[in-house]
Amino acid sequence: MLVIGSVLITAVLGGYMAYSNNANSLSSSYLENNYHYAQKLSSNTSDLLNVMQNNISYIAEIAGQESFSQKDLDIVYRGNDQYFNSIIISNSKREVQFINPGDTGVDVGTLLTSDASLQASLARIPMISEPYVAVSGRLILMVSAPIYNDRGTYIGFAGGTLYLQEDNALSKLLMEHFYGNGSYVYVSDQQGRLIYHPIIERVNEIVQNNEVIERGLSGQSGSQNVVNSKGKSFFAGFAYEPISEWVIVSQTPTAILDKPLRDMLISLLIKDIPLFLIILIVAARVSYYISTPLYRLAQFSEEAFDSKKANPPSLPKISSVIYEVNQLHKSMGKYLNLLNEEIQIDGLTGLSNRKTFDLNIQEWYEEKIPFALILIDMDHFKQINDTYGHARGDEVLKFVASQLRLVATPRDVCFRYGGEEFGILVKFAERQSVLDMAELLRKKIAKSECPNEDKGITISIGVALSDPLSGGPEKVIEFADRALYQSKKEGRNRTNIYED
Repeated sequence: MLVIGSVLITAVLGGYMAYSNNANSLSSSYLENNYHYAQKLSSNTSDLLNVMQNNISYIAEIAGQESFSQKDLDIVYRGNDQYFNSIIISNSKREVQFINPGDTGVDVGTLLTSDASLQASLARIPMISEPYVAVSGRLILMVSAPIYNDRGTYIGFAGGTLYLQEDNALSKLLMEHFYGNGSYVYVSDQQGRLIYHPIIERVNEIVQNNEVIERGLSGQSGSQNVVNSKGKSFFAGFAYEPISEWVIVSQTPTAILDKPLRDMLISLLIKDIPLFLIILIVAARVSYYISTPLYRLAQFSEEAFDSKKANPPSLPKISSVIYEVNQLHKSMGKYLNLLNEEIQIDGLTGLSNRKTFDLNIQEWYEEKIPFALILIDMDHFKQINDTYGHARGDEVLKFVASQLRLVATPRDVCFRYGGEEFGILVKFAERQSVLDMAELLRKKIAKSECPNEDKGITISIGVALSDPLSGGPEKVIEFADRALYQSKKEGRNRTNIYED
């Protein structure tokens, strides 16, 4: 699972990195494109304003001639109608002298009361006004130039207007960027007021808390992600236009990335899923070959640790291509054998120890296997230790153990019960066969040569048969011990069986 998990994590991280890199690349591209487009529009707007100022200055120059008439203005307007929605000629008192077209809602003789006309009259220099509502009710931006007569006397001004909420030269220049993908351009004046927006109703709206406009009004140009007043996110490029001090913003909704990124992910999945599945299958197989031997060893360790049986489970056979796993298996086998000997075998005699006896008798009893217990106690063993020393006593104990092995069958369990006491658990035992085995052992030891050369040794034996109705293993041990005590009481070197 670790290998498979690693493959999955790698695949997910790879997909995420590809997605993230493409998203960053596309984001940078849109920011860069909008920035360059805003700069281009700023340059084009500067060119347009220069042309408009030059043209209105020329009109002001010819309007200073005494012979200038409405007919002259009509001719001039036809050459400038692609720049201005209307052209007016005002006298020094701000009264309209001539106007074209005639259906603007302003008549000859009308007094112009707007701040823009007042500034044009007072400043007497070429200028571009802030947006204002004219007497006609239109939202207007005016490009003006002063009029002087041949004697250099100021006699009024010429003004070319842009109807900001109608088609005009500026909107025609800017609306080319209004693509179907949601990109658009808007323009703010020095006060943060929208003088162009593709949604006409927003023209003349003052935009607040817009970082792009704030940076632009400080004279900067650049690009950044921005959230508009409607809560939508955009890639925005902006440029400062120096003649008018406007800010031109070109922006594209960030949602434009959704489809290409989604298509990229689908393409990535279509191309990479077969390869990923192959890698996953290979990884799963490798993981299986690596983990299965380790799992079997771990499972064996757990079973062996929890085992209550006299004979713990055998070390499983495994085959692995991993060198370390094979070495671990060999080491476990080696140390398991040593551990089994340490736990199950009596160190002196090589017989099973008391713990192994306890596990066997409990196991046989629980499995309802009929058995008999032969308990053996060496007669006068203390005298051997006292007379000949413990080394000789150990040799005698080993000798007795060897005799137990000679009379027992492979399915029986010979054990050292403790000190000079021994025993045999006889599997599938019958009364007479057990007595015969016990007597054979007793006589064999009594007649055999043993390490105690000066004097032979004898043993006393007690026998008890298992009985499921008489109690647990403890009762069998108790009954065999009673029979052994009876043998001792009767003079030793004899066999007794417990009779209920």
